[in-house]
Amino acid sequence: MTNSVFSRLLLWASVFLFLAAPAVADEAAAEPKTEPLWELALAGYGLYGPAYPGSAENQGNFLPLPIPIYRGKFLRLGEDSEKPIRGRIFRSDRVRLDLDMDLNFGSKSDDIDARVGMPDLDPLIELGPELELKFTNQPSRHGNIYLALQMRGAVSLDGLSPDWRGFTFSPELRYVRHLENDGSRLKLRITPAFASSDYMEYYYQVDPVFSAPQRPAYQASSGYLGTTLGLSLQHPITDAFEIRAGVRIGMLQGARNEASPLFTDDTTQSVYVAFLYKFWASKRTTTAEDVF
Repeated sequence: MTNSVFSRLLLWASVFLFLAAPAVADEAAAEPKTEPLWELALAGYGLYGPAYPGSAENQGNFLPLPIPIYRGKFLRLGEDSEKPIRGRIFRSDRVRLDLDMDLNFGSKSDDIDARVGMPDLDPLIELGPELELKFTNQPSRHGNIYLALQMRGAVSLDGLSPDWRGFTFSPELRYVRHLENDGSRLKLRITPAFASSDYMEYYYQVDPVFSAPQRPAYQASSGYLGTTLGLSLQHPITDAFEIRAGVRIGMLQGARNEASPLFTDDTTQSVYVAFLYKFWASKRTTTAEDVF
């Protein structure tokens, strides 16, 4: 990792610590909030950003779909647009162990100058455990800091045929603050990521059969993938309608495969917007919890 990247990481860590400093005012103990166990919603998710990590070319994706929201003891669905599926394994005041899933959109290679003539990039599903450690213990409106250790296995989907794509590991630092009593929530996060050789090959390897004068053959290797800086906001407009939005900056200076001809930009930006309209809720309720 270069000195420039390290300096940015240190700056963001300082911002987290400043924002999470103890507030002067005390907050009285509130009654536990309850939420419906089940809800049904219509959702739309739009993302505009790099075609893949380290790509200079951007693409837009929009996914409209009906989704269930479920707040079960072991399974949580639809509460967080960045973590839509969570399996709760262990809970305590300061430690949580979850099973999380993430989705990366695919890309058509003919729409990306560096990949013309190469196979398309299929959607990538990542699934694995996440250990969350709570560093502070302030009222949610003052904000708290968490460290999440994420290990995920990845598979690409070509139709219904999955292909193994290796592992990623990310130690993520988060600052989460509830802005109002209506459920508005701000999240800042910094996420350096490391990946196995299988994962790196999927994005950065150029086999000899796909080499060209402007795209020499390249063997990808495991190691540092890059760091993501993220800011997201979740805000309910009404009890039934909610908007979620965020921006992400990818800092890939010093990445292990920066020499790949498919690695064309070491600083990327992306933005996403999601809406959620809840049209049905169960009468049965459950105790609400902070979503990291």
